[in-house]
Amino acid sequence: MAIDSNHAPMCSGALSVYEQRVLGALCDALLPKGSAVLPGAAALGIAGDIEALLGRLHGQPRWLVRAMLLGFDATALLGRPPELFHRLDLQRRRRWVEDSRTSRLRPRREALGGLEALVQLAYASHPRVSALIGYDGRPLVPLGPAGPPRPVDLPVIRYPDVTDAKIVADVVVVGSGAGGAVAAETFARAGLDVVVLEEGPPVQRDDVVGSRPVDRLFEFYRDGGLTFTLGNPVISLPMGRAVGGTTVVNSGTCFRTPEAVLASWAASGITGVDPEGMEPWFESVESVLGVQPVPEEVLGTNGQIMRRGAEQLGLSGGPIRRNIRGCHGHGVCAFVCPVDAKQAMHVSYLPRAAAAGARVFSGTRVRRVRLRAGRAAGVIADVLDPLSGRKRGTLQVDARATVLAAGAVFTPALLARQHLAGSSRQLGRNLVIHPGAGTTARFDEPLEAWRGTMQSYYVDEKLADGVLLEATFPPPGLGYSAGSLPGWGSDTSLFALYPHMAACGSIVGDAGVGRVGPLGRHGVSIRYNLTRQDATKVLEGIAMAAEIFFAAGAVEVYPMLPGLDSIRSASEVRHVREGRWRPSDLHLSAYHPMGTARMGADPSNSVVDPFGSVWDVPDLFVFDASVLPSSSHVNPQITIMALVARMAARLADSLT
Repeated sequence: MAIDSNHAPMCSGALSVYEQRVLGALCDALLPKGSAVLPGAAALGIAGDIEALLGRLHGQPRWLVRAMLLGFDATALLGRPPELFHRLDLQRRRRWVEDSRTSRLRPRREALGGLEALVQLAYASHPRVSALIGYDGRPLVPLGPAGPPRPVDLPVIRYPDVTDAKIVADVVVVGSGAGGAVAAETFARAGLDVVVLEEGPPVQRDDVVGSRPVDRLFEFYRDGGLTFTLGNPVISLPMGRAVGGTTVVNSGTCFRTPEAVLASWAASGITGVDPEGMEPWFESVESVLGVQPVPEEVLGTNGQIMRRGAEQLGLSGGPIRRNIRGCHGHGVCAFVCPVDAKQAMHVSYLPRAAAAGARVFSGTRVRRVRLRAGRAAGVIADVLDPLSGRKRGTLQVDARATVLAAGAVFTPALLARQHLAGSSRQLGRNLVIHPGAGTTARFDEPLEAWRGTMQSYYVDEKLADGVLLEATFPPPGLGYSAGSLPGWGSDTSLFALYPHMAACGSIVGDAGVGRVGPLGRHGVSIRYNLTRQDATKVLEGIAMAAEIFFAAGAVEVYPMLPGLDSIRSASEVRHVREGRWRPSDLHLSAYHPMGTARMGADPSNSVVDPFGSVWDVPDLFVFDASVLPSSSHVNPQITIMALVARMAARLADSLT
């Protein structure tokens, strides 16, 4: 059967009339009217809210959503009788949605999963729904009459203050995240003239206070958080796009690299990265960031639940070490701290760099590395309009040293686009992402687990096996919590159980089988297939989380596995471990891309040397997560920063 004959051309919004119909039909099927507790999607205009959010995106992510709408609408042609989804009556649409969740047709499951996440996000973020479930965004510890401290001063240059320009510096740093900010501060303190180029916008506290977490998602995440890997299964891989990089929107977790990992890197011939050699670099970074365990007063009920269960089972763990000063437990760490308690790069290293003379530019997308006689000599960048994203000028930076710190996805893509650093054939390969699953549990008592530090308590009992658990509870709609409730869409009364939920995420030390490459003029292709061994680790993380929750008194756990909506006792956890689950059955997200321009002692199997210098191109350096030789097994923020501090100090010495 042909696609809807009423298909209309694009209207002035983000979606065509046809796409609006499909989205409206899906919203109504997922969140029908008639609940005694919460309103349906139609009454709240959720489809319109989603379109408004999509209107803030450009290019690939919006096309992805449109493709999912078209694809899911067409899946109903497989039914009997064949018909487009949006033309079915409500009862048949709801039945088709339920059947799609366990369909053997992967594209059908994955299209529904992606669209359902958008619907959940918009629904839970609606002020009326937030109020009905009790979410008000208040911190766990009141700020007091003085309010938050004054914002940190960070001067940022952007359009229209810069259009077409040519500037000269000692060092140009591409990217302002964990790697780029540390490098810039090191160079500036050494007396070098430093220019930092960042594609994303500056983060102003005035723009954050009073805004919803969903608004910050679409403002400070790349593609509004709609970045995915292509493979089996499709995995969400959100990344920051802001002055300060992903540190602005991460959870602030600051684990040191496990000694066994450092020892393995040292054994491969990389000098100076053994535990003893890295100790002073860790100490230096932690001192700047104020790294400390989550204080008891902001641990929150989610952390307390996980601690209670872990201690009952005798499992190793503790409060997570974080880069915080004056945390009040707002619970929105991954959506920009509203009081700058989290010491992200825009309130820590970048202001220090600027105070020492570094110039920070935002809205500048680096197009290519400049070469002179085979040596790196700076970069060419497009100057972007912050409102439209359109190019408004060209910025050329001539520099003695060029440092790429755009992250493990965009650094290798930039190099590959120019056919640089490819002699070892390792560029863009060995992608590690730390895939993991979210597990939620329901308790009899109300927990309001969103109050307190968002990521609070860890269990590392099986870290040596590549499984790390972290108590993580995001704001409503912006994580896995509500979506894991069985049938939450068909009965919105289940969503009202949100205050009774606790949540835990897992991190898997994966094999590094992914690949990254350029796509089109500015895009990237991220390919990743979860191995069966890593899928087993994910399942073990789900099982461990379930056992911890039951030990803490949970009445039901939701493992997000097809055909296993919930488990109601510790004895039933065996179904998670014994089930014949495929990688495609898992609902995964990942946050830690690394390894795509790995360092090494041998230029035949690495992209950079032990100090980040690209083997193939003199005066070109990589100072970000790309250089990690293998999985860090823990959140890599401190690993990246300590390695870059070490590498940047060496480069600064050579330039002064």
